[in-house]
Amino acid sequence: MDIAPIDDHERLFVSSAIDDWPLIDRLDIHVIVDLDADLDRGLPTAPGRILYVYLPIRDGELPDLVVLQSTAAMLADLHRSGHRLLVHCGLGLNRSALLACLILHRLGWSGPGAVARVRDRRPGALFNDRFCEYLMALGAPPGEAPGAATS
Repeated sequence: MDIAPIDDHERLFVSSAIDDWPLIDRLDIHVIVDLDADLDRGLPTAPGRILYVYLPIRDGELPDLVVLQSTAAMLADLHRSGHRLLVHCGLGLNRSALLACLILHRLGWSGPGAVARVRDRRPGALFNDRFCEYLMALGAPPGEAPGAATS
């Protein structure tokens, strides 16, 4: 499992498939978004332990953007509340990077700034041209005047 902190607060992480639950515990991550086709093995089932969002998407065409943007909004709210989030897919390079960028956008980053940050923190990320073009075209974050946030 290759895990990368994306934000400066180390509350947003991107990774490949989960195979190290003790690491998740050590990082105090309690919100996990699984974008891969299969549910994670060993998923903790204790009540109140983890919020697990299962949203399988394909690495190809853009998924349902209303669902994806709504998920990003919820995750940005959890991030603002101090929760530590992990977004993962099979390799941790395209689908998880797409959602991480949308979360950053909801947190005040421009689309190009979010792409640059994720690529810096997760080398090799966003080689899916469709995902990258969509993200690069995002304007100002929701609720801001155009040009207000650039990074």
